[in-house]
Amino acid sequence: MKKTLLLLFIILSSASLIAQDTKEVHDFSDVDSYKKASRLHKKGNLAKIYMMPIDFGGDDSEVNTLFVPAFVKDFKDKVDKRIETLLYDGKKLSFEALPEYKGKSFVPSKLKILVTGDVEFTEVIDIW
Repeated sequence: MKKTLLLLFIILSSASLIAQDTKEVHDFSDVDSYKKASRLHKKGNLAKIYMMPIDFGGDDSEVNTLFVPAFVKDFKDKVDKRIETLLYDGKKLSFEALPEYKGKSFVPSKLKILVTGDVEFTEVIDIW
């Protein structure tokens, strides 16, 4: 039993370290304009996401757009899908996406998503 628990602990610890290593940390402090961020997106270095998804009534405007690493887009897509499911289930919700920035960078350092109403939760992802 002790060997099984020790083996399980080692496997879980290794998985955690591997997961941390797959998220590269970049310094985006030099991406200090919408134009620079957009250029990186066109080169495939950043993904484009919408704070308020287009499917939820958001628009393709600069004030609704964030440029982020691909792993953040995956995270945001999963959260948006969760919200969409709750809405289809008849839940009344309010949704807010709050990016945080370092210095003058146009790439957020953190993204916080707040959902309130019939169901409440907060999701936070550290970007850089």
